[in-house]
Amino acid sequence: MKVYLSASFLVPLLQSDKKETIKNLLLTSIDSNTRFFTSVYSIHLVFTILGVVSAEKKKMILRNLEDLTDQIFPISMNEIRSELLLSEGLGLEQVSALNEGMDVFYHYGKDEFLNHPLLKIRNFLRETN
Repeated sequence: MKVYLSASFLVPLLQSDKKETIKNLLLTSIDSNTRFFTSVYSIHLVFTILGVVSAEKKKMILRNLEDLTDQIFPISMNEIRSELLLSEGLGLEQVSALNEGMDVFYHYGKDEFLNHPLLKIRNFLRETN
């Protein structure tokens, strides 16, 4: 199974009180042949949300993300255009996940957002879609 890790999922993995639970869930998923992916856009959002972080910590986060994920996708102009033109307003992370053929989109948050019928959303605060 191909899983896209969104910024809203990655930030709690790095700094929430539930990071051990999330980490254990990811390790279990890896054992079941689940492959994880993210994008440079999601990583940019993570660093934006984290705020001021030392260069050494940024390097450590990037190394860990590279180890966790099979691939970190670039964002293309086609994805930006798709996100702008889609009437659903899915957001660039979901558009990237759809374009790259992801099966599931991991999210962590209380906020509701639109999703595409071809992309299953797994919210770690509650189950959706």
